[in-house]
Amino acid sequence: MSRVWTAHERLAVIERYASVGAVALGAELDRSPDSVSSQARRHGLACPGYRTRQARSRAERSMTVNVRFFETATPASAFVLGYIWACGSVKTKYRKVLRMSCPRDNLDGLHRIRGLMESRNLVQTYEHQHVLEICNSLLVEKLTERFGIPPGRRQDGAPPRLPKGLLSRFAAGHLLATGSRGPTCVRFAGHRSVIQWLAAGITSQAQVPSPILNTELVRIAMHWSDPESIRRINAWLDH
Repeated sequence: MSRVWTAHERLAVIERYASVGAVALGAELDRSPDSVSSQARRHGLACPGYRTRQARSRAERSMTVNVRFFETATPASAFVLGYIWACGSVKTKYRKVLRMSCPRDNLDGLHRIRGLMESRNLVQTYEHQHVLEICNSLLVEKLTERFGIPPGRRQDGAPPRLPKGLLSRFAAGHLLATGSRGPTCVRFAGHRSVIQWLAAGITSQAQVPSPILNTELVRIAMHWSDPESIRRINAWLDH
């Protein structure tokens, strides 16, 4: 015969279920966790962490982006990371959002990134720029946990945690966002720490001299203009 719930027990469920949960409350009241949960539902109480788990489940089932894109370091993810570290940021205060922007004359690059991520999110167009925002907590968590936090507008941003073998793909993505590449010059621009990190990697891996640096702007720039360096860097970017 089932034991009747007393007024004291029901009050304990109402007041403390959301904070301690079914297991702890069941042990205290000498009730099974299922019994406590059942009683809580009768009073319209959600189990602890329900909304968090519900949001995570929605993020995992999202059809608007490949939520597992940043699970592993691949040539495609390294290319996208380069773009993000040049002109992207993440917001985590209220919702977890990946945001990327580009000038109005560089929409093709943003669409390329959108396609690689299998995103169906719309690109928003403003007076001077295009913006793509992807709101998915799981995607942002995997990005920041595995590779770090994009610098955004911060001046103390750090390069991503990326295998050395994928640096050329990162550099190509960064170049797509804020650089330029032609027969007479290869130019990168961005956050100081990222550009310095790229300069060291490119000179080492592409076997070229150190670049010419312009540090007068908030975002520093570097470039190579001698034909042999341009040839080597282009070959390195395309391999």
